[in-house]
Amino acid sequence: MNTEPAPNSSDEAIVETAPVSVDSMAEEAAANEQQDVPEVTRPSGSVTVDGDVSYQSLPMEALRLERFVGGIFIAIVGVVCLIGMIIPLFVSPATPEVLAGVVFGCLVLFAAVVYGGWIYPKAAHRCASWKISEHGLEIRRGVWWRHRIVVPHSRMQHSDIEQGPLQRMYSLATLVIHTAGTKNSSVQLENLNAETADQLRDALTSGHWEVIVSTEQVVTE
Repeated sequence: MNTEPAPNSSDEAIVETAPVSVDSMAEEAAANEQQDVPEVTRPSGSVTVDGDVSYQSLPMEALRLERFVGGIFIAIVGVVCLIGMIIPLFVSPATPEVLAGVVFGCLVLFAAVVYGGWIYPKAAHRCASWKISEHGLEIRRGVWWRHRIVVPHSRMQHSDIEQGPLQRMYSLATLVIHTAGTKNSSVQLENLNAETADQLRDALTSGHWEVIVSTEQVVTE
């Protein structure tokens, strides 16, 4: 009678493993690297100017306010132009040349008002920015001619906040900084968010402007 020998406990067990491809190892390493990289969030209202990401743009409410005022002016000029084109029809003699000249002039005037009241405010809003640093308060504005205003901390005397009726509708305010000297004795930063204007005034008055810088700074990638 043949009996099979019992397996010896001292024998080593052979385990077969599936081959691991190089591509799968590379994908796993890349996934681990992506998990280790912290996510960088950019605060709203931040813009990049010449590689410096600390400049802050004006809120969108500022553009809405400018277009609201521009829309009212466009409507008024549109009514005036319409009346101006109708009046020559009842004036004798109303030659075709006169009618054509009046219509052309009214259309040119209306187009200029539409540009100034609706298109230009968007470009001006995109070009306006500000920041506060160790050098002072820096303001950039201008579409066709760019202006850069720097108010050093040593020249700041006091600051005020002005808020008109239309600005209150959009929760906006104007920061007025009074400086020492005869030229540009006061600098205005218009249509800031009302809360931001209060914080900026308090920071400039107390001298703790580093708080504004740390909260508004954007980390570059």
